[in-house]
Amino acid sequence: MDSRPRARRSGRHEHPGCRAHSLAGFAASTDVESTLAAYAHGPLDVFSTPNDPQGPTRTQEANTILGTVTVLAVLTPPNAGWVEVMLPARPNGSTGWVRSDQVSLFVVDGHITVDLSEKVLSYVVDDVEVLRTEVGIGSPHNETPVGDFFVTDSVRLADPNGPWGSHALGLSGRSDTITEFNGGDGIIGIHGTNNPASIGDDISLGCVRLPNDAIALLYELVPLGTRVTIEG
Repeated sequence: MDSRPRARRSGRHEHPGCRAHSLAGFAASTDVESTLAAYAHGPLDVFSTPNDPQGPTRTQEANTILGTVTVLAVLTPPNAGWVEVMLPARPNGSTGWVRSDQVSLFVVDGHITVDLSEKVLSYVVDDVEVLRTEVGIGSPHNETPVGDFFVTDSVRLADPNGPWGSHALGLSGRSDTITEFNGGDGIIGIHGTNNPASIGDDISLGCVRLPNDAIALLYELVPLGTRVTIEG
C-alpha cells in the first residue's frame, strides 16, 4: 500500500452497508451477511477471557497505522459487560475480549468472499451480489492466506497510477511469509493495480489485486468491520 494514503477515520455511518440496530433480538432479525462490529472509543485493553485476573494480554491502539479509527469485528453480542472480538494481529484468527463500555457496536450488512482457486471476489449485501470480479492473488512464494478476516482500513491512495491502484482495503489478516512491509506487519489488503494484465495471475506479495474500477466501487460501498472470507 502507498505510504501516504488518505484513511477514512470513521466508517460508522458513512456507508449504506453500515447501519444502527437495536441489539435486542439481533440474531433473529438480521440477514446471514449481517454482523456486528465495534468502534473503539480509544485504546482497548484486550483480555483472553472476561474478567481475567491476569489482566489484559495486549492493548489495541485507538487508530490503525494508517490513521483509521479502530473498528473490530464482533463474534458474539455483548454479555455481562464484555464483547468477544476478532483481532488484527498474528497469528491470523486471533480473538480477545474487550469491555463493552469501551466500544460502540453497530451492524454491518454485507460479506466479501475471495475464492483463490477460482480467482474471484464477490461482495454480497442483503442476498444480492453487488460485485463479482476476477482477481490476482499471492504468488507461490507469498501465498494469500486463507481464513476469516475483516476490513480495518479504507483508503484512497496518493498515486492512483501506482502499483496498488487508486484505492485499497486493509484487512485484519497477516502474511505467512512477510513480517514487515511499508511500515506494517505484513498486512494483507485488497487493492487495485497499474498492471491490468496481472488480474487472474498468482503474482502478488499476498494481497488480493482487483481492477481499479472494482476496488473503487468497494471503497465507496464497503464499511469498516465488514467480514472477509478467503478460501482456497
